[in-house]
Amino acid sequence: MKIPKLLPLLVVFAMLAGVLAACAPSATPTAAPVEPTAVSEATQAPPAEQPTVVPPAEPVKLTFWFNWEGTNADVMKDLVNRFNEQNPDIVVEPVFQPYADIMTLYQTAIVGGTTPDVAALDLILIPQLVETGAIAPLDDFVAADADIKVDDFYPLLANYDIMGGKRYALPVSTNNMQLIWNKDLFTKAGLDPEKAPATWDEMQSMAEQCQDPANGVVGFEYYTQPTGEGITWQFQVWLWAAGGEFLNGDNTAAAFNTPEGLKALTYVSDMLQGNGSQPGPWGLFGDQKACMQLDGSWLFGYRKDAPFQWGIAPVPAPEGGATASNVGGEHIFMFDATPNKEAAWKFIKYLTSTEVQLEWDQLTGFLPVRQTVAENADYLTWISETEPRMLPFVEGMASAHARPATPKYFAVSDAFSREIQKALLGEAAPADALAAAEAAVNEALK
Repeated sequence: MKIPKLLPLLVVFAMLAGVLAACAPSATPTAAPVEPTAVSEATQAPPAEQPTVVPPAEPVKLTFWFNWEGTNADVMKDLVNRFNEQNPDIVVEPVFQPYADIMTLYQTAIVGGTTPDVAALDLILIPQLVETGAIAPLDDFVAADADIKVDDFYPLLANYDIMGGKRYALPVSTNNMQLIWNKDLFTKAGLDPEKAPATWDEMQSMAEQCQDPANGVVGFEYYTQPTGEGITWQFQVWLWAAGGEFLNGDNTAAAFNTPEGLKALTYVSDMLQGNGSQPGPWGLFGDQKACMQLDGSWLFGYRKDAPFQWGIAPVPAPEGGATASNVGGEHIFMFDATPNKEAAWKFIKYLTSTEVQLEWDQLTGFLPVRQTVAENADYLTWISETEPRMLPFVEGMASAHARPATPKYFAVSDAFSREIQKALLGEAAPADALAAAEAAVNEALK
């Protein structure tokens, strides 16, 4: 085979290059560049997921209507603010609504679909709202919440909120009436200024001794004019003390035209014929022209600095009867249209709790709606140190009554007062006035 002429020369060059390489000084090694290797999408590692930032949930917003004014309103707003602080997921907006316009405001809101979520209202007005179907029953919430302890509320208050077999509200504030007497007038009349009457007989006897017709002083001031709830509200106390009832059990008919009702009306109307009292415009007691009257626990706001000494005692009871009183106050409920019923219930539970009620009563002068508050040692000490004359009102809750829970109550009250006033003014015999009132009330209930 013929070898190419250039082959021996190439071999020599190759050998020479190898020798030179071996004799050369070593150099710093450098990594050979690596060509990128193509990787298919199927085998490429996915990018790391970034954590998802969840924006904070918007707090549930509730609107709360009430008609408390002055100090009561300020205290309530403070309690609402504290609830908001303790529950950052809920914001309650307290809204004052004037009592004079309250039912018009509610009716307009119901028709327009703009009702508040929660409201506190005079208990006597609640049946009118229940009748519209706009208030949500609370039975499921109460049944599922062992902490609410409905049995701790005074029964007369808790039972008032049950209408048609369902519970629509819970008590949040209350008051009642007891006897107040002017100690200075008692002293002037020769009576013991520290001893109030305990029975009807004692009350009439003391009233007769204390009255001074020549100077326009009556022994006991009854509410006799004008017609309306003033007459009904006060007469019910004497009716209940005598053992009578105002309406029947289901609030469908009058129940006062009874021997007990006649006993009560005869007693009051007889005194008003100059036997310890006489008819007249309300307000004599404040002018020191009445030795005694019935007044409510709200009186501390305007009697505290009266220019005379006064005391409080339980409403006198007749022979065989018992002391009695009439309650007012506000109850709290939620509207059915609220989309946030769980939050609304949490707020209702907060305001009616023993802890909040204890503070509410001390700061406002409202009476306890819960028996545990009325029996609380700190609360009783506070009364003893602050205003001992409050105690008969607190103790009177156990024997107090509530007016009938009917949407027709004001029509009933007006009809009753128009006929009963005739007996109070001496224009009709008590038996005739009761019979006429019975017919008028039954007509109003139709």
